[in-house]
Amino acid sequence: MKKYLSFFILGAGLLVTSCDDSLLDPFTPGALTEEVAVQSSADLAKLMNAAYILLTPTSEIEFNSIFTDEASIGYANGGQGLDDNYAFLLNAASDSPNGIWATHYFCLSRVNRVIKFADNFEPVDAADQMVVNRLLAEAYTLRAYCHMQLISYFSTNPKDRNALGPILSNDVLPTSFLGVRATNGVVYDLIDADLATAESLYAGVTSTPNSIFANKNFTVALKARVNLMRGDNANAITFADQVINTSGLSLASFANYASVFHTDSNPANVEVIFKLKKQTGQTRTGAIWASVNTTLNGSPFFEMGRSLFNILNTTNLTSATDYQITAIAGTSVTIPGHTLQVGDMFVATESRPINATSANGTTTSPANSLLGGKVYYVRTVVGDVITLTVDPTVATPVAANFTGANGTGLAVPVKANYGDIRYSTNIHPTSIIDYNYVTSSDFRNTDKLAFRKYPGTTTNGLMVNDIKICRLSEMYLIKAEALVATGDLAGAAAAVKAVRDARTNRVQPLPVYANATEGYKDVLKERRLEFIAEGYRFIDLKRLGAVANEGILRDPQDCAVNGACSLPVSDYRFALPIPTVESNANGAILATQNPGY
Repeated sequence: MKKYLSFFILGAGLLVTSCDDSLLDPFTPGALTEEVAVQSSADLAKLMNAAYILLTPTSEIEFNSIFTDEASIGYANGGQGLDDNYAFLLNAASDSPNGIWATHYFCLSRVNRVIKFADNFEPVDAADQMVVNRLLAEAYTLRAYCHMQLISYFSTNPKDRNALGPILSNDVLPTSFLGVRATNGVVYDLIDADLATAESLYAGVTSTPNSIFANKNFTVALKARVNLMRGDNANAITFADQVINTSGLSLASFANYASVFHTDSNPANVEVIFKLKKQTGQTRTGAIWASVNTTLNGSPFFEMGRSLFNILNTTNLTSATDYQITAIAGTSVTIPGHTLQVGDMFVATESRPINATSANGTTTSPANSLLGGKVYYVRTVVGDVITLTVDPTVATPVAANFTGANGTGLAVPVKANYGDIRYSTNIHPTSIIDYNYVTSSDFRNTDKLAFRKYPGTTTNGLMVNDIKICRLSEMYLIKAEALVATGDLAGAAAAVKAVRDARTNRVQPLPVYANATEGYKDVLKERRLEFIAEGYRFIDLKRLGAVANEGILRDPQDCAVNGACSLPVSDYRFALPIPTVESNANGAILATQNPGY
């Protein structure tokens, strides 16, 4: 009997793969049944495009940022997060588990259709067959990815094949279907089979991998990621190395890292393995943290957490060097005997004049003052004289003007260190930084750290950027983590150093790990810096927290608002609850709800 098209139903219907009319109309106008809706590779491509749109991981990004120690309460917060994620409050009705579950099952509904309906028609020629094979490979790859993400969030122990994972979704199922949770082992077996099928299909595809599709490099990258998840470190290393050595990609440099995020204009062979392409007005990812834009004046209801900021700002590190400014003349700053280089990060520990302030992060009172605590980058160096800029990410960095601080015979204390481009990529230069925030009685208004990673583009609009799902740096850090697990601490250190060297203006020293715990800690720290606001922190802590002796840990000033300062990885909330979007229609699944809910 023919099954008529129906609108997608939530709950148990998340596993049902009925297409809605708006999706199918462009395929075959007038067609009413699934059996005839897809009749060409062009129709199949449109269905695959729908899968990409549905995959948008804003629920994951928001949860990883607000629930953990990435974010803090912003000065413009009107109550957002205070009674859920930021308070560590989590239950089956919470938005985050419902959003994460629904996102991946919506996407699965579409890729399962691509896989099933590819047999509905005969390709017109060999070239068309290659198109079909590529679309199928993409579908199998995304099906593996969705199941991997679901295990990461909803399994109590992703390394245990016998632990319960998500509901398996590997077919087009009737609306009456009520799923049960499968074991991780069953889900991993499907993931392995899907990735093997994708690789086989890609073997016959001659087109160059395109990062806006789930391409063959992403397929191999997922093999590295899934093997790390389940503790198969040897294979994690093998597949990470395969991507590093054969993908043709290189790590983004200090000079072009920001272009990966701010303008989405990085060269095709730089950094990005797979990203979700966004068009005008689609998915305002930056709106997770602010309502208007990513500047300080964009009404940020969430800002960067101080515990993260303090390791991202290299002048806070013990390796920073103390200097003194002896003279200021407009844009020229004199520091006798310095060893600064272009791109170094630079902070005056007190203002000049001493009472200088800024209300908006752009102008100062008195005008053109040097603000204590504000992070600058060294722009030029000529002998003892340097100029500074607040934003090295733009094509022509503007010299900071300090005419309001002019003088000679000064003794302004300064801290400087190597420059890390991830700071200016993630922190907006209008941010107001209180060097003495620890003792501030009005912390939320004296220390304002605006997120910047998704500013939007001139084409797509404010806060709309491509969303990066997988980058080359992850392969280096997967390799590092797996090498620590196998006892190769020197090899792990070299992999971490490769990422650091790419992100900084100076060659970094090779880390030395006395034991595995130190190695895991350093890998976790580097992942924390590298994947800010990309949806990694929660699952990284879940995987690495126990061996690195770390959990969620907010700065005391950030958690003074509600007392939610820390959460150990042994807490039950590191496995999300099966959400009500499933259980409302599939009540039997509550018999296998995760502990604590």
